[in-house]
Amino acid sequence: MNAPATRKPNELAQFRGELDTMRSQLGLVLPPHITIERLARLAINAVQQNPDLLRCNRKSLYAAIMRSAQLGLEPDGVLGQAYLIPFKGVVQFIPGYKGLITLARNTGEVSSIRVEAVFHGDHFRVVNHQDPAFEHEPDIDGERTAAKVRAFYALARFRDGSTHFEWMSKREVDAIRERSPGKNSEPWRVHYVEMGKKTVIRRLCKFLPMDVQRAAARQEAFEERGEVVTIPEWSDEAADMNAGTLDPPAIESQPPASPMDVFERELEAGEMEEA
Repeated sequence: MNAPATRKPNELAQFRGELDTMRSQLGLVLPPHITIERLARLAINAVQQNPDLLRCNRKSLYAAIMRSAQLGLEPDGVLGQAYLIPFKGVVQFIPGYKGLITLARNTGEVSSIRVEAVFHGDHFRVVNHQDPAFEHEPDIDGERTAAKVRAFYALARFRDGSTHFEWMSKREVDAIRERSPGKNSEPWRVHYVEMGKKTVIRRLCKFLPMDVQRAAARQEAFEERGEVVTIPEWSDEAADMNAGTLDPPAIESQPPASPMDVFERELEAGEMEEA
C-alpha cells in the first residue's frame, strides 16, 4: 500500500540527482541572465506540476531542459516563455509566443516587437508605402472580445532603424486553426486572441534572426501539425528544412561539435543512464 506513495518522492529525488550531474553541460550553454540553480528549480517545479514528464523517455526530458538552457528561455509555464510538454512518450520543449519575442530581443538585432489584435470598430489600414506600413486606432468604446476580432498584426523594429510588419485576417488565422490537431483545445476555445497573436508572431519570425526562426518552426510543428520534433531536427540544416528554406542535404563532413551535440552523444553513449 505504501509503494505508490513513496514512488514519486523517489523519482523526484533521482531526477534532482540527475540534474546535478548535468551542471557542467548546462553551464556551457546558459546565458548570463539565468543561473544553473534557477533553471534546475524551474525544471523541478515543472515535473512536480506535471508528473507525466517523468514517465516520458528520460533522455528527451534532459534534452528539453538543455534546449531551454541553450535558448535562455524559462520553462515555467507561467510567464509564457516556454513549456515542457509530454507528448506521445517524449518531452517536447515548446517556446511560447512571449518566448519568441524574448529570443528576438536577446539577439541584439531587434529593439522591440509589438503584437496586437484588431477589433470591429477600430480604424485599421495597411499602407505599404509608409513605415510602419499600417495605421491602427483602437475604438476605446468598442467590445474587445474574440467574437469581435477582425485581424492580427505584428511589428518588429530593428536596431538599424528598419521595421518589418506582418498582418493576418481572422479568416487566415481560423484556417490555420482548422488544420491544427488542437483546434478544439482549451487554448483556442478560451484564449482565442492570445492564440491569434501567437500565429501572427510566427509569421513575423520568418524574417527575424535564425534562432528565432528555429524556435518558431518547432512551435509550429508541434501545435499546428501535431508532430514530435526529435533532437536531431535541431541541427542547423534540419531547422532550416523545417522552416522550408532548405532541401534535404547530402551527408557530408560533420561540423564542429556544439555543447548540445556533446550532451546528446553522452546520452547515446549511456553516460547518463535512463531511469
